[in-house]
Amino acid sequence: MRSVNFNEVEATAEGSTYQQLPAGAYVCSIMAMEDFAEKEYVRMMVDIIQGEHANYFSDKFYADKPWSHSIVLSYKDKALGMLKGRLQTIAGCNPGFDPEAAWNAGNLNMFVGKAVGVVFRAEEYLDKKTGEFKLGSPRPDRMCLLTDLMDPKNADPLPKTLKDDVKRQMLKDAGFSPVLDKSGGAAPQVDLYAEDVPF
Repeated sequence: MRSVNFNEVEATAEGSTYQQLPAGAYVCSIMAMEDFAEKEYVRMMVDIIQGEHANYFSDKFYADKPWSHSIVLSYKDKALGMLKGRLQTIAGCNPGFDPEAAWNAGNLNMFVGKAVGVVFRAEEYLDKKTGEFKLGSPRPDRMCLLTDLMDPKNADPLPKTLKDDVKRQMLKDAGFSPVLDKSGGAAPQVDLYAEDVPF
């Protein structure tokens, strides 16, 4: 163990250094484009470049969490319409840039540094320790034009919730009784004993 000069260290309270990103729409920059040819998609990494949350994902905490600040650009046949729509959004945010031409030239580096609006919204997940469904940290959900950042559906996006049948399956897979209460959580189960049955 090495000694530490605590006179040069500023104390922080536990939990005080992490600030969850609020759901909403942000001006982002494309930081990297990585092609996964065997799965036919490109992972587009983004980071916020304006406002109080600028450079939010530059923290080393996110270095091994690409899912927290990336958007998948699938080029499977069934996803080509969505891909074209996303490339058009990038074009709309960067006048003079032709993302379709850059894509077809295989020059993904041309995307790096380009601006794009990104809507981050919370997603529901199962806490496998408690069997409760909770909302996780907001993640990239979709892109939007920079002129549409203040549109209410982008600025204040509704959480992405799970369907009841998906919740039941997740509870079952995690070893919980797959019955949901009205709030979407796992309902407590009551064991019936023979003497409680009225027949």
